[in-house]
Amino acid sequence: MNRWIKKGIGLAVVTFAGVIGTGYLKNAQFLMPSEYKEVKSLVNELAEHNDLGDREIIFTVVPGDWVGWYAEYLNLCKEDNCYFYDYLNPYRKFKGTKAYEINEAIRQAYLKDSVQGTSHTNGTIALTRASFRTFNSRREYLGCLIAHELTHFLEDHVFEDDKYVSENKKGLSEDKIKELESKRKRDSEVEAQTNASLMMKNAGYPIDTCLEELKYTLRLVGIGANTEPEDSHPGYEEWVSEVEKFIASQKDIAIENKSKTDIRWQYDRDLNALVMTPDQRNNNLP
Repeated sequence: MNRWIKKGIGLAVVTFAGVIGTGYLKNAQFLMPSEYKEVKSLVNELAEHNDLGDREIIFTVVPGDWVGWYAEYLNLCKEDNCYFYDYLNPYRKFKGTKAYEINEAIRQAYLKDSVQGTSHTNGTIALTRASFRTFNSRREYLGCLIAHELTHFLEDHVFEDDKYVSENKKGLSEDKIKELESKRKRDSEVEAQTNASLMMKNAGYPIDTCLEELKYTLRLVGIGANTEPEDSHPGYEEWVSEVEKFIASQKDIAIENKSKTDIRWQYDRDLNALVMTPDQRNNNLP
């Protein structure tokens, strides 16, 4: 074969391999941001001794609502309609119109925000990038935040809360219905934190880990007030007290539930998401 033909074939093979390699490396888990590596590591620990259900869960790292506030201040969006900016990709440098303002807002949010997590009914759990910076070496606190948001999804809190209010609002005034909604949401927040405590205990951490994380986080975000009827989250004293009571009831109980969830992971850089999929082939084994 002519040596020039051989050389051309060789270059074509190398180029093809490079294209495939580039596509693979883009979504390779060993190259994903450190925040996603931490999420994967902690969820794997939780899954080793907890039932994480059979539904796909997507984790995404976002800049958080500080960016939305900045966007509103900079007139990038209409007042109370800036939610879009909360979920921008914090790993991407934006270009074009208002790029400087958007990139600067993301930078400042990373520096000024503390801890935020959000669980969506479709199985998406959003964690602000600042949460990882804030907890820093307190890795177990991040585990509590993740377990808290996992509980909201696994227990279908949004659906169950709405159903409860619908079934119990008959004859109540509009103000009382709002109070009922808020009370139910507060109960779900307490359940999310107490269940996170149990999940972390199952994974080998002290039962009071999430109590300490709760105290730490509430101080960071400046929540020290008492609970008001319209609050969606308990005040400091009530929340801490409820978790303390739960811990007292569980502290001397041996770990019995050794349920394990086998999971598979897939990272998508373009989507800015780490997808956790329960492996039903193994989870259905007796």
